[in-house]
Amino acid sequence: MKQPTIILLAMLFSTWSLGQVEETAPQTKTTVFSIFDTKIEKTDHGDGRKTWEFSPKKRTYEESQKEEKNNKHSGDLSFDIGINTWVPSGEAPKVRPWGSWNPAINLRHTYQPNKNFGLSTLLGVSWYNFKFEDRNLQALRTSQGITFEEFDGQGIKSKITASYLNLAIVPSIASNNGKFRFGAGPYAGYRLGGRGKFVYNDDNGNRNKVFERANMFANNFRYGGRLEIGVGEIDLFVNYDLNNYFQKDKDPKVNALSFGLIL
Repeated sequence: MKQPTIILLAMLFSTWSLGQVEETAPQTKTTVFSIFDTKIEKTDHGDGRKTWEFSPKKRTYEESQKEEKNNKHSGDLSFDIGINTWVPSGEAPKVRPWGSWNPAINLRHTYQPNKNFGLSTLLGVSWYNFKFEDRNLQALRTSQGITFEEFDGQGIKSKITASYLNLAIVPSIASNNGKFRFGAGPYAGYRLGGRGKFVYNDDNGNRNKVFERANMFANNFRYGGRLEIGVGEIDLFVNYDLNNYFQKDKDPKVNALSFGLIL
């Protein structure tokens, strides 16, 4: 009886000792992952406790150089909204500012090696709208060119339009705090479409629309200079075509001028 009792006590003591070891030395599990440039270590201590450690992720020299290079390049989508006019204004029908819109959508890529200098490349589409001040003046396309004739009735709206695919390169400078920006550069464009539109009321008071579906002799190509000025959060643009708006010998001889906001 004495020997089995001793053996049983020894087994109980061993089991109790092992249990004590497991409680005092629980297994730990560490998980490491990264979010952006932050290294995160999550440690599960096995006894219900969890700890988190956050530290900046160490970057290699190649990664640092790549990030510095990428910071010099940026791209975004910008919008121009402005108005059009003709220069000299006396050579063509007077246009109404409200309604002679010049909207444009541009993909803009900017290379900025430092805070004072930048080089922007713009690729986009713009629309010329020239709405005549005289609502009874109708633009007509003839074999000799474009003509403007008085309508015998009640005109409501008269305008001609043209759209262009454009490419512009604009170097710019900026103040140290970036509150003032100035840029100027060339652009060129290829005509995508164009038409004329005349709206009038007939003798019964019904509204009618007449469209000239063909191009109203707007030049197939345009080229000129673009000016950009920024003050604070406001950016303005001015575009001036150096070539005539209308094709050669299709009259009148005028240049297109546009100005407005960059959004």
